[in-house]
Amino acid sequence: MRRVVWFTLGAAVAVVVVIKGAQLLRRATPEGVREQVADVSADLGQRATTFMATLTSAMAERETELRAALGIDGAEAAERPVAAAPARRAAS
Repeated sequence: MRRVVWFTLGAAVAVVVVIKGAQLLRRATPEGVREQVADVSADLGQRATTFMATLTSAMAERETELRAALGIDGAEAAERPVAAAPARRAAS
């Protein structure tokens, strides 16, 4: 009975090793590497899009908070000309 258990256990381990080895070999082929790079770049693009959306919404929210705190409404700010920043002189 012990031999049957050990034989079965060895066969199961061999099957797992062969399947995992085939998966690793597949990932190491040029096509597998190409798929990995495509997955990473798609994820990076999605993260960048999410970051920019979060950034712009946070900027708009903060601008609204600042305008409310300073008592500036949108129409008043649009009518007022933007003053040009003074030119800086180069240190000699």
